[in-house]
Amino acid sequence: MLKNEFDDNLSIVLLKMFAIFYVAVLYVIFGTYITTLLDEYGFNDILVNNENSDKKSVFALVFETAIVVGVIAVFAFIGRNLIQAIPFPLDGFLGFKYDEVKEVTAGNILLVFMFTFSSVLYNKIEILRDRLDDVKQNKKFKNNDKREIIA
Repeated sequence: MLKNEFDDNLSIVLLKMFAIFYVAVLYVIFGTYITTLLDEYGFNDILVNNENSDKKSVFALVFETAIVVGVIAVFAFIGRNLIQAIPFPLDGFLGFKYDEVKEVTAGNILLVFMFTFSSVLYNKIEILRDRLDDVKQNKKFKNNDKREIIA
């Protein structure tokens, strides 16, 4: 009796592990495909064009970055719902319920993967980081000039 319960519990744990692996693979496939499409075709030249980023204000760069993040988040939401609709081959086996696996319903893996994989988002963040570093340097330089004038 005890051995039978142990075998059932072990089987459920192995099924959960396989389900997590299964959903992670689906998230990576969907995330790679959609992020590549968004980077290539979805974001227009206004958001992708980095040549005129020197002329844009910090506010405009933050706004563009927020748009990219929002679009990726919406597609991650759609992707999570689509992936949840894909049946798990072993759903119901030994009473296992695929829908109860947290990784299936959360979708955090997909969102993080899409944020990490997006080259447009990465470039926007780099430009914004450089601009904010320049702003900090200019403020330090201006403060040092004022101190020299006072002294």
